[in-house]
Amino acid sequence: MSNLTPKPVVRSNGKGLLLDTHIALWLDSGDDRLRSSTRVLIDDCWRNGGTILLSAITAWEIALLVDTRRIELDIPIEAWLTRFLERPGIESVPLGHHAASRSYQLHHLEHRDPADRLLIATAIELTCPLVTYDERIARFGRNRGRQYGFAVSV
Repeated sequence: MSNLTPKPVVRSNGKGLLLDTHIALWLDSGDDRLRSSTRVLIDDCWRNGGTILLSAITAWEIALLVDTRRIELDIPIEAWLTRFLERPGIESVPLGHHAASRSYQLHHLEHRDPADRLLIATAIELTCPLVTYDERIARFGRNRGRQYGFAVSV
């Protein structure tokens, strides 16, 4: 389990992309729902020396989806996480206490999903875009991103 220990994360300053849960799952499985433009965005990030970031919240959310039988993985969750994080250019991101407390100060976010709020707050803390197809998150980014220092990549 030592492979799951988060590496210290330096603020990305435009050199990283934080993946939403569905993006990480689709990237891993090669799912056709991952748009070619998103694949290019991720590949460009790697080519330019950036890092793909997987939040502890995403790990928790995937485990929850497996536990509630909403998704099935090809291997147990711990092995899936190890395999995903062992790829070059991918790092895990812990949930910081600043992001945890900031997650409910996003007053203009139209829904209360804790995982989404924590991912947004983590992206703000890391100063990197969140890669997502979630329309509510994208709308928040378009309408209030500048105010909160938040950006979405789709």
